[in-house]
Amino acid sequence: MAVGLSRDVLALHQKDMYKAYYEGVNEKEATYPKIFKVVTKGIKGGGDKKTQLLGLGDLERVAAERQSIVFEAPVQGWSHLIKYHTFQKGLGLSKDEVEDTVKLGNVLKDSARTWGRSVRVLKETFAAYFFNNGPDLLGHWVFNGTHPANTDTTGNVCYDSEPFFNLSDNTRKNKIGTTYYNSLANSFSPANFETLYIRHAVTNAKDERDRVVENKPNAVIIPTGALEFAVDRALNTTRGFPGQNINDLNPYQGKIKQTIAWDYLTDTDAWVLAEVPTEALEWHERQAPQLRFFRDEVTLDYNASINVRWGAWMTDWRKFTASNFTHA
Repeated sequence: MAVGLSRDVLALHQKDMYKAYYEGVNEKEATYPKIFKVVTKGIKGGGDKKTQLLGLGDLERVAAERQSIVFEAPVQGWSHLIKYHTFQKGLGLSKDEVEDTVKLGNVLKDSARTWGRSVRVLKETFAAYFFNNGPDLLGHWVFNGTHPANTDTTGNVCYDSEPFFNLSDNTRKNKIGTTYYNSLANSFSPANFETLYIRHAVTNAKDERDRVVENKPNAVIIPTGALEFAVDRALNTTRGFPGQNINDLNPYQGKIKQTIAWDYLTDTDAWVLAEVPTEALEWHERQAPQLRFFRDEVTLDYNASINVRWGAWMTDWRKFTASNFTHA
């Protein structure tokens, strides 16, 4: 006689699967929420779109009485698109396998725990695409916001048709035509930190109309490994210039509030100054994990599945300034 499963038993299995799933998710603290602003409410549909409106121009000095006011309409800036990606996986067990040899509950819980780890790793990998593939001239699909009824005309690069990190020989333009770049070819050193900091906080601290804005970084993002020690020596030495015998205060101490060492960065000597978390790099949690357990009425197999949805977009390159990445 075939083993039957009531609705109550199905619900019990799903509850156990969810518990095991979250055990897998929480095995290690995630890094991407320290970098991306995570949004969980109001996320709907297959994606989203927003169009930037530039601020009105500068006020004009009145040179004479009864001088007419100049009226202008808001000017459209860049359009930003985000796609919500779906990720899924399934487990299939034959009727004979379950009923003869397998403790079904253990298999489902072990699989769900594995899915928890997989989702955690996938989220970190997905987030890191923005950095690992940020210098790529041809871009990467993670930057493509095409979704139903909305085509991303810039394809796999950023909203301004440039890669996320661009060098001085491949400048990008703001809305009034001034050129900028946010990537250098310098390895990390105290002097190169100063150069990149000025590029971020001064040179690139302009809006689309070239007006001065606040743009000070609060973090340096680096790959896990040897670079951690060099950054620590340069930015946290209390007295004396880093690596030198000069009896003076370290001018770099306190400039950056946090160092984020990220296991998922693949360029082992690249580094990024950033203001994080920020709306300029936003993570949309479209759908929490759905875990299902069901029988196939034709084959009588036992099946379990998981699916999740999320997406992310970059809407302001100024908040990130990179150095020593390999530009493909």
